[in-house]
Amino acid sequence: MLIDSTIIPGFAPDPSITRIGNTFFLVNSSFHLFPGLPIYASSDLRNWKHIGNAINRQSQLSLAESSALIHDRGVTNLVGTGRLWAPTIRHHDGVSYIVCTNVVHPEIEGKPTWPRFDNFILRTTDIWAGSWSDPVPFEFNGIDPDIFFDDDGHVYIMGSSWNTDAGAINGFEVDINTGAKVSEERVIWTGAIKNPPEGPHVYKRDGWYFLLISEGGTHDNHQMSIARSRSPLGPYEPYEGNPVLKPTAKIETEIMYTGHGDLFQDNEGEWWLTCLGVRKVRRGQSIMGRETFLTPAKWTIGDPENLWPMIQQPITSVAELSSDKVGQFTSHAGVDWVWVRDPDMTRYKVDSTGKSVSLQPCSPEAKVKGAPATITFIGKRQRQLTGHARAVLRQAQLVGKNTLSGLMYYKDEHRHASITFDSMASTVVFQVVNKVKREPIHKREIVRHLKSADEADPNDIEFFLVHTELCMEFYYRFCLPNNHSGNLLEASWSAAGSFDTEDMSDLDFTGPCIGLFASHAVEPGEIVSNEAVWCEFHSVKLL
Repeated sequence: MLIDSTIIPGFAPDPSITRIGNTFFLVNSSFHLFPGLPIYASSDLRNWKHIGNAINRQSQLSLAESSALIHDRGVTNLVGTGRLWAPTIRHHDGVSYIVCTNVVHPEIEGKPTWPRFDNFILRTTDIWAGSWSDPVPFEFNGIDPDIFFDDDGHVYIMGSSWNTDAGAINGFEVDINTGAKVSEERVIWTGAIKNPPEGPHVYKRDGWYFLLISEGGTHDNHQMSIARSRSPLGPYEPYEGNPVLKPTAKIETEIMYTGHGDLFQDNEGEWWLTCLGVRKVRRGQSIMGRETFLTPAKWTIGDPENLWPMIQQPITSVAELSSDKVGQFTSHAGVDWVWVRDPDMTRYKVDSTGKSVSLQPCSPEAKVKGAPATITFIGKRQRQLTGHARAVLRQAQLVGKNTLSGLMYYKDEHRHASITFDSMASTVVFQVVNKVKREPIHKREIVRHLKSADEADPNDIEFFLVHTELCMEFYYRFCLPNNHSGNLLEASWSAAGSFDTEDMSDLDFTGPCIGLFASHAVEPGEIVSNEAVWCEFHSVKLL
């Protein structure tokens, strides 16, 4: 039966999957967001639930120094965001493991330098509880680590090495408890097109070790190739029919840039590939970023010396499963909130329902328009092409307090849009920023001054965002006091502004979040009052 093949929608790249009993667990890259490495569970590959996050304590690691770097690609720019890249999840002998790279973007005198790769291992004996260990580091100059447990008890790390410009897949045996190398690191495959090999995963079948990789970058030329060996550390012989997943630029498909996949078996013994991809909508926008998809796979039948996996392509918006039920995506309460980088949690108050949120403004230096410092922002990943978000700001107590607060669409420090109440100026402001475009977008408009002193001042301002695959529209309305009942009378909606989703469609690693923010309405270097100010929102509904 046909179902939606987008199993993890919205900002869900680089999937890796494992099965524990009859339940599948999947993890994605999370880059600059905290908590990091979201974990999803499913018993049928159709209905998925966000059950927790492997990086769920700030003491585990830092997400600072993860600026989004803009790379000139000639016709267009590419945005590369640092920190948590390309995890692999595996389960062995009662323990679940994740290996991952923490990509650090150090700066010297405000300018980015060569990245640093802090690779690590996490573990838990109860994946449902979310009690993941502190990271155990291991030495590897590269990204995208894979962990492979062989039948004889030996454990191996394979990863995309950055020791040379061309790159290679390197491997070594590791002590899973300490992270120490047990063998020398060696090149095990340079890939089919050598541009560059990434995202390795090793599988063992019928005495063969199969090494599945991605190549060609993560956009137009993204593809997957495979090789095999009689030894986990090679040498590996490539499949003559590579690539096993072709670049989408060469085929007709609605799901583009597919790659960085992980093969697995379901409970009936059928094989699948989960991989990243980008949905292109009617005018070619890719507003949701890289998401997680599912497509059938199978192994060749007959000669065991000619054993290779075959992956169904093109990947369409539906995949084949033996049920007529429609899948759903849900979350455990609270696990889907996200903050940016290393948040100061003393600046946030969220009630148990998630409908009441209070924010203390960040320092001027951390304002969203500036460098990649931590802003006061809390939100959720955009999971649907069509939907809405809303929040009511208690503005009366903020007048004259030098704050900016409101509802924000956020990708990174270069790309964001918001509807904001400027408490010092008593204005409602609409803003759209995208510094990544070849012709940068920077629009700021004062859409409303609050009423004059001889008129009734609004108690609250309600912000509303309507999003579709083509457009993001921001609205607001004032909530006025009712002298007779004490209740709030809601004024009619006013349009603040909108933007075409093409304005936020770029070649990038991440995806959109929608949430609430607060900052001081002064510039860096100006004096800020020491008075504690809280921007209080109620009736919050995000996505």
